[in-house]
Amino acid sequence: MRDLEIRLSNQPGELGRLGDALGRAGVSIEGGGVFADGAGALAHFLFADADAARRALSAAGFDVREDRPVVTQRLDQARPGQLGSLTRALGEAGVNIDVMYSDHDNQLILVVNDGVRAKAACDAWSAPPARAAGREHTYAVDAKWTGNTGKGTAGYRDYSRDHLLSSGDKPAIPGSADRVFRGDRARWNPEELLVGALSACHQLTYLHLCADAGIVVTSYEDHAQGVMREGPDGGGSFVRVTLRPVVTLAPGADRARAQALHAIAHEKCFIGTSVRFPVNVVPEM
Repeated sequence: MRDLEIRLSNQPGELGRLGDALGRAGVSIEGGGVFADGAGALAHFLFADADAARRALSAAGFDVREDRPVVTQRLDQARPGQLGSLTRALGEAGVNIDVMYSDHDNQLILVVNDGVRAKAACDAWSAPPARAAGREHTYAVDAKWTGNTGKGTAGYRDYSRDHLLSSGDKPAIPGSADRVFRGDRARWNPEELLVGALSACHQLTYLHLCADAGIVVTSYEDHAQGVMREGPDGGGSFVRVTLRPVVTLAPGADRARAQALHAIAHEKCFIGTSVRFPVNVVPEM
């Protein structure tokens, strides 16, 4: 695949004339776009057979100015921040993007100043994160029910949902069920702990990334919210969690980079990548 840069007149019928010339030569356009520029227009089109396209267009009187190879990359459209993450990786590799568009297969098409570096950067970006072989981390938590009021679980209303969560010498967390499930609203319930774990994981990952990038954060708070939906069989599951971090930066900090780091933190958060429901991040800088 190669990209042709074509200069057009900015007048009715010009693009139709281009299409007719390609059609007569049996050449298909795989992707691209046209951008008006005063009296003229600049087109960038992707071709599987760029030589045939160039011959057909030149014969029809079109000014074909550039014929360049491209780098293709497929993004995960369901994950916000993919474009920012990829282009940042290209920038850090010293690659400048001259033209960008999508082809008919929903792939990102990049015309760059250094195809070799761009290909290496794209391959590294799309590769699974490297992990030390066999490296695992174990986390032990003890849960003790303290809600036996004398009858045990003789009936749904006969026992308390109170329990204690502990781990080593850390202070125990007093837990219960949600109030709608006959729990104690003064205690943490499992659903709140899950939302809290997602919020804390994103926060810690984000602060780490900012420190590595030389961005000074002076304040961070999150107003997270999770939505759980009950099913007709008495079960239920979370359908989404939304994190709303409010970040304060030191004067002179790169605001755009700090904003973009939220997408990377979302991709790297251990807890966020472990759940099956969507976790949306809506930051405020």
